[in-house]
Amino acid sequence: MKLKYPHTLLLVDDEASILKSLTRLFRKEGYEILTAGGGAEALEKLAPLAGGISLIVSDQRMPGMTGSQFLEQAVGLAPHAMRFILTGYADLEAVIAAVNKGKIHRYISKPWNDEELIAQVRAALAQVELRLENQRLTDLTERQNAELVELNKNLEKKVGERTWALQYQNKQLQAANTGLEKSLVETIHLLTALVASSNPRLGAYMKAAAGLARELAATAGLDEKEQTQVEMAGLVHDIGLLGMPDTLLEKDLKSMNTEESAAYRQHPAIAALSLASVDRLRDIGELVLAHHENYDGAGFPNRLQADQIPLGARILALAADYQTIVHLWPANGQRLLANARRHLDTDTFKGLDPSDPQLREIVAEKIITRGTARRYDPSVVTLFLKHAAGQRPYQELLRLPVQALTEGLILMQDLRLKDGRLVVTRGTVLNGSAVQSIRNFCERGFLEGTIEVGEPRPASRGHKETP
Repeated sequence: MKLKYPHTLLLVDDEASILKSLTRLFRKEGYEILTAGGGAEALEKLAPLAGGISLIVSDQRMPGMTGSQFLEQAVGLAPHAMRFILTGYADLEAVIAAVNKGKIHRYISKPWNDEELIAQVRAALAQVELRLENQRLTDLTERQNAELVELNKNLEKKVGERTWALQYQNKQLQAANTGLEKSLVETIHLLTALVASSNPRLGAYMKAAAGLARELAATAGLDEKEQTQVEMAGLVHDIGLLGMPDTLLEKDLKSMNTEESAAYRQHPAIAALSLASVDRLRDIGELVLAHHENYDGAGFPNRLQADQIPLGARILALAADYQTIVHLWPANGQRLLANARRHLDTDTFKGLDPSDPQLREIVAEKIITRGTARRYDPSVVTLFLKHAAGQRPYQELLRLPVQALTEGLILMQDLRLKDGRLVVTRGTVLNGSAVQSIRNFCERGFLEGTIEVGEPRPASRGHKETP
């Protein structure tokens, strides 16, 4: 989205070389640049120009006044300015202080990548522009409402004029609202595009999570506006992960160390804080903030449970977790199974085939099912399983003892004898003779345990039948 307004950036750092480097970088983008060598100097420059500053970029470690202390005071002088903080060391407490007191929107690690920093600044300024456009449209509406009041003073004399004015007013208000909604959606898609440009896997995952979340929201009976909010939340719910190592994205909480877990648990709050700066994104921010709350109350950041969690967030939690496994877990089958082992019981895990081309989807569905009433709302899981069933040629997965097998079931695992010999391959539709042969093998002690099968749809196609 092309920026329409002029923007002034205030750069604060006690190192002149860094100020020069940032100034050169941003002047290429056409921004007006102000610089300060410390927090006190920056506050002096900020006071008379507060309303004209779009973005403040401050170093954290500076003599006299830290970046978080400066930004805390800057909030009062320039409440609408976006705020970035630069940190050149692993100072988690300082970053938390900056988030809580300085109300920063993003922190940047030194040394930074020029292209990534430019993209993040563009995204921040896009939010500024959305606020400015919202204010412009609000002012327009207020002016037009005032005109409408004036017209109504002479209602009986100007019936014809009033009728025309009301029609015109309605069209203008509709156009203003449509424009605002369009700007909102464009901003969300811009943020997603920026994520995808810096991390294609994360971008693809967020789009997939948003799509699944909207489908589940529609199935749950949410109205069009609520469906759109859930979808938009899905598109931006993990923007708080930007800047974290790619290796962290492949992990789940159970495999993270203490430091990684602490950093990861901050990302919903960071994302929600960024969204809350724009009034019309606050509802979306609430869904993002709650998408890691667990149905049983064991989640984060606020340990909400059951109906305390917004329905949209409960839907997003399931959609995001499913697509995380499908898109972000390791591509290698063995590493994928190593992750799955931490979530599944022994029998379910043994039934997984590392060579199955749909292994990721199968693992994801089983983990979601196992998390019912703990991580996930049971009613949302039911919706998801119905949705998943619509994507496959069988209606229901069953695990049956051999004697319960019947003709027409689809074999969902390779069937091997105890010595490892393959008898029937996965995907085969069992006929009467096959069922009898499998029972004979079981009676002779060559097979034991249960077998995973699928109940086929009435018009199922594409499966081979046993000879």
